[in-house]
Amino acid sequence: MATLADLRQRIISETLRDDLADDMASDLDLIIQKSIDQYAANRWWFNERAATVPCVPGSSFVTLPADFRFLDEAALSVGGVAYNLNLRQPVEIDDRYTAGPNGGQPTEFAILLTQLYLWPTPNSAYPVVLRYVADVTPALDYAAPTSSNFWTNQGQDLITARAKLRLFRDYLSTQLQDPRVVAANNQEEEAYSRLRSEHNRRLSTGRTRAGW
Repeated sequence: MATLADLRQRIISETLRDDLADDMASDLDLIIQKSIDQYAANRWWFNERAATVPCVPGSSFVTLPADFRFLDEAALSVGGVAYNLNLRQPVEIDDRYTAGPNGGQPTEFAILLTQLYLWPTPNSAYPVVLRYVADVTPALDYAAPTSSNFWTNQGQDLITARAKLRLFRDYLSTQLQDPRVVAANNQEEEAYSRLRSEHNRRLSTGRTRAGW
């Protein structure tokens, strides 16, 4: 299993920049972090999640999972039946309560930072079923070279190429026409295409769809 140390060393070797291991070591970690964040918000087969969290009777707020990045859908489970909750803006939920606070089975919600803001206020501990895109776990520990996750393994080609591009462009002020920049850009596009193909393959049903 490839580790953070392997990812670092590969970037150092492919850029021929030994100073990334000492003088620019902190810069290298920041480059890796930014390169991962470039693609962390994309939907991949490995970062889709489903979770169930309970409402708290009398409270309008439900805490989202710690790895939450963005929501696909939220539904309330009542008697084993899922009822989709309607997404609103926080101000719209505020308006609902201003018009007259009440309790019952929630039908609407907004997202406020790390919480769902429900209306009306739950009168029971209804389970809320969430489908969402998550941060990849475990998070890389940059103080622990042996730490690893998807990005140091299956995603290593993509992150390496992106990191090289960031290094040349943002830290070394290399011209866009420089062969190293062109090569890194091509490598990033190829790595993304391969990873996206793997994503599509894993989510495919294997059935051929009609063309009409």
